[in-house]
Amino acid sequence: MIKLKKVISQLNDTTYSSIRDALVKNNAENFLFLFESYRHGDISDDDIKTKLNLNPNSFYVLKSRLYDKVQNNLAGDIQVNQADILRQLQQIPDICFNTPREIAVAFLQKLEKDLRLFDMHNELLMVYAAYKKIHLYSDKYFHFSQLYNKHIAFSLSIEKSEEILGNFNRILAQYDFSRSTALLNELLFLRKEILDHFALNNSRQIEIIKNMIELQLRLLFTNAMPKEYDAKEALERTQFLLDELPDSSPLKKWQISLDYLFFEYFRKIEHSKNAALYYDKIVANLECLLLQSHICITSGFLVSKIKYLQELERTNDMVEHCLQVLLIDSDDMHSKVHLALYQAMTSYYAGKYKEAINKLNDVINLYSFKDFFHISADVKLTLAFFYIKVKEYEMADNILKSIYRKIKSDKLDQYVNALDLIKVFTADLSESDDKRSQAKQRDLFTLFMARNNGEYELLKHLQLELNKRYLK
Repeated sequence: MIKLKKVISQLNDTTYSSIRDALVKNNAENFLFLFESYRHGDISDDDIKTKLNLNPNSFYVLKSRLYDKVQNNLAGDIQVNQADILRQLQQIPDICFNTPREIAVAFLQKLEKDLRLFDMHNELLMVYAAYKKIHLYSDKYFHFSQLYNKHIAFSLSIEKSEEILGNFNRILAQYDFSRSTALLNELLFLRKEILDHFALNNSRQIEIIKNMIELQLRLLFTNAMPKEYDAKEALERTQFLLDELPDSSPLKKWQISLDYLFFEYFRKIEHSKNAALYYDKIVANLECLLLQSHICITSGFLVSKIKYLQELERTNDMVEHCLQVLLIDSDDMHSKVHLALYQAMTSYYAGKYKEAINKLNDVINLYSFKDFFHISADVKLTLAFFYIKVKEYEMADNILKSIYRKIKSDKLDQYVNALDLIKVFTADLSESDDKRSQAKQRDLFTLFMARNNGEYELLKHLQLELNKRYLK
C-alpha cells in the first residue's frame, strides 16, 4: 500500500471527483477521510490512525480496500458486456504512456486480477505486453515476459481445444448419418485428445469443451461412454462453469447448446417437467440454434422436437410455427437434412402430403448419401410412408426395393429392423382387407419395434404415426 498515497495524489481531477462522489454517496466516511488526506497530503499516517481510532492492522485493511476502490474506478468491472471489456483493453496504451507509472500499474493490476479470475488468456496477453513495456528497465521485466509466454501457450491450448470440438462435431454429424465404427473410433480419439489438453491446462474454457464432447457421446449415442459417467453431474458442472463466467465471455453464447443437452437428458430419464422447461428455453432461441453446430450437433433438437410434440399431442404447434425462419450454415449438410425432415413432418401434420413428399425428394436429389446409409434409410422410409399415405404404391414400392437391395448387397446385417419395416409397408401395397394379413402385418410391426433400438434405431420422428397405423 506504499503507492496508494502517490496514486491518489496523481489522479486527474475527473477521476478524483468520481471516486470522491462515490464515497460520499455510500457514506464511507473513513474511506473518504483517508482518500482526501492522501489527496492533499496534509496529514501523516499516524495522525490518520489517531483521528480514525484505528490500530495498525485495521489501518492496513482500510488502505487495502481503498486501493481496490481506486483500481475499480480506473479499470472498471469485467462483469459487463464485451464492448466494455474492449474499451478497457483499448485504454491500456493511453493509460500506460500518458499517466504516471503508479496509476498505470494500478490499472493493469486490477485488469489482470479480473481477467485471471475468468481465465481470459487472450485479453491477458495485452495486459502482460503492457507490463513488459513499462518495466523494460526493471528487474521485473523477465517475470512479465515469462507470464506473457505462459499465456500465449494457454491461448493456443484453448484455440486448439475449440478446434478439437469443431472437428468432433463435424465427425459426430457424419457418424450420426452413417453409424460407422471407424468414425466412432475417431470420436473417441478426439475425446482422449481433449482430456490430454485439459490435463495440461485445466481452465474453465477447456473443461466446458471437454464436457460438451463427453455429454454428446453419453446423451446422443449411449454406448460411446463408460457406464459410470454421470451425465447429470457433468451437466450441472458445465452450467456452474458458464454461470461463473462474466457476461462479457463469448462462452455465454453456448448456453442454448447446453440447454439442448439438458433437454435430451431429462427426456432420457423421463422427467417431463424439467424437459418442458428446457424445451421452452430452446424454442425461445430457436432461430439461431442451428448456427451452433460447431459447439454441439444442435440440429438433433428438430427430430427430438417432433417426437416430443407427438407424445404431448401438440403437433399443431409445428404447423403454427412453420413460418419461423431458422438461420443455418449453407454448408452444414447435417443441419439442412434434419431441417428438411422437420419441414416435411410439418407439412404432413398440416395435411399437405404432396408438399411433404416434394421436400424429401429434394433432399434425396440434392445430397449424396453414398456413405450415409442410416440417414438415407430414415429419409427414404419416411418418403415411402408418405407415398403409401397418398396411395402412390408404385413409387413406394420402388423406394422399398432400393433399400432392400442396398442392405442385402452391402451385407448391412445390423439393419434387420429396416427389413422388418419394409415387409410391413409392402403388405400395405396389396390393400388387402384380409384379417389374417392384417394380423401378420401387425406382428411384423411389433417385431420391428422390438428390434428398432440402440445405435441403429430408425424413424424416431415417425414412430408414433406408425404406431397409430399398425397397432390399431
